[in-house]
Amino acid sequence: MKRIALFAMLLIALAACGGQQPAPTPVTLDAGGATIAAESQLLERGSGKLLEGEPAPDFSFTMPDGTTRRLSDMRGKPVLLNFWATWCTPCVEEMPAIQQAYDAAGGALLVLAVNRNELPEAIARFAPKVSVTFPLIANIAGDIGDRYSVTSLPVSYFINSDGTIAAKHIGALNATTLQERLGKLK
Repeated sequence: MKRIALFAMLLIALAACGGQQPAPTPVTLDAGGATIAAESQLLERGSGKLLEGEPAPDFSFTMPDGTTRRLSDMRGKPVLLNFWATWCTPCVEEMPAIQQAYDAAGGALLVLAVNRNELPEAIARFAPKVSVTFPLIANIAGDIGDRYSVTSLPVSYFINSDGTIAAKHIGALNATTLQERLGKLK
């Protein structure tokens, strides 16, 4: 009888351990006022070259407040999707021009800066140096950049408000080129 009671208590204890795990706490990083999305995930796997006029592959990212957003949620406004890294000098040099265009658009342009393969903590240490207000998205796995055929940095995609790719730009953007590309977005 003692064995049965002991066995029953063991089963109850094991059943209690199999309950729901608490949701992960959003990562809060001191980034000098910058917004860092510490987690991201490619949602549309695929392969092949991305062509102008095709839908931009979707991905999600988690904001510091725990909300998850998707590129596809941004439809209705044009998006500048920029791939960068903290060690990339041209990436750093183009950030002020991107911020200036973002500010000048007054909310009519969304900028998503996807970091290639670096930890959120590295991005947080770097963010105060560039003083940007658009989201810096950590993509440690690099799968988003892989899907967008990013083999060097920086690379920017200009996405129309309907979610289709308008253009791809390889290399650093200057203010003139940025304004020309943005002017062609629909």
